[in-house]
Amino acid sequence: MPADKNPYQSDLHRNKEHMTLLDPYLDFAESEGPAIYEDFGLDLLAIETKPWPRFDARGAFAHVHGRGDFTSCYVLEVPAGSKTRPVRHVYEAFFYGLSGRGSTTVWAPDGSQHPFEWGPKSLFCVPLNCRYQIFNGSGREPARVACTHDLPLTINLFHNIDFIFDNE
Repeated sequence: MPADKNPYQSDLHRNKEHMTLLDPYLDFAESEGPAIYEDFGLDLLAIETKPWPRFDARGAFAHVHGRGDFTSCYVLEVPAGSKTRPVRHVYEAFFYGLSGRGSTTVWAPDGSQHPFEWGPKSLFCVPLNCRYQIFNGSGREPARVACTHDLPLTINLFHNIDFIFDNE
């Protein structure tokens, strides 16, 4: 196999002339801006993050070989003293605190707020389609969380980014 071909990417991403094995999730990830890392194992504390406008923070997609089209992972890095943009989505998201300390506010459908704090090794989940915002609790160091999610399945099922991220 030629060195420029990744055996784990669809033919569409190897050669745009062949429209087989489409991967709408990978198309989405490539259009979002953050770096995309793919390997058999990744150090989520060490990968470089890049600006991610959707979250108004820094991020990186962390794809492992063999991930299939059901779940994946991304890293969000919130700069010192900053916060993400409030977001909502119809995919399941489980967060794990990698470094730094922060808090998250979740808005329930009735408008009530549910703030909580987290740090390294904390695990939390945001309820489906609830608006939330992640805050960095430090004025000196970035805070980093990993998010395991089923966005690949959701995108491949609905094929509508507005439905996924802007659905009342």
